[in-house]
Amino acid sequence: MRKWLKWALGAFVVLVVISAVAGGGDDEPSSSGDADKATTSDARKDSSGDAKAEDDAGCGTRATSDCTPRVGPDGRIRVDALYYRLVGVRTAETLGDQKYGLGERADGVFVIAKIQVVSDKDESATLTDRVFQLEVDGNTYDPDSEGTIAAVGAREEPFFLKDIGPDATTTGTVVYDVPRSVLRKKPALRFNELGFGDGHGYIELPSLD
Repeated sequence: MRKWLKWALGAFVVLVVISAVAGGGDDEPSSSGDADKATTSDARKDSSGDAKAEDDAGCGTRATSDCTPRVGPDGRIRVDALYYRLVGVRTAETLGDQKYGLGERADGVFVIAKIQVVSDKDESATLTDRVFQLEVDGNTYDPDSEGTIAAVGAREEPFFLKDIGPDATTTGTVVYDVPRSVLRKKPALRFNELGFGDGHGYIELPSLD
């Protein structure tokens, strides 16, 4: 009787051990599979979230080290916390009062652009000629000094060391003297940062030819 009980007890223990090992083997792969699925799912979510955030950020109209915005004549861009908008543009062979010698004749043709600037800076800033350029096929034209002087005489209020305060809006004129052939090549105004940064953006000009 004791031998039978001893044998039965031993068989029961063996069955328990086998059952535990078999059950543990089934649970472990299942748990690992679930973890792998969860990890893959989380990775997809993270990847999808990153992609969405990147799409939402976009390049837009704000100039950064990674973004050079380019908009049409009716668009607006932001460079160095200043918003630029083209109010109007025209061409002329002369500018100012020629009769009294206060005007100027262009070597090619004057491109006279009127620009509105809105400041989102927390301090005053000085707008210099370096901020405004005209770019055509990779070539850049600085504002013409003689045309700028003629614009002063013509009360055009050019951007020449013009200050703009925080939350302020100002409008001024920039004058370029370019070959007439430039007018057929889709010129664009280029707006640079105030300091030494290389951030910039473009507003394309309407047809001037």
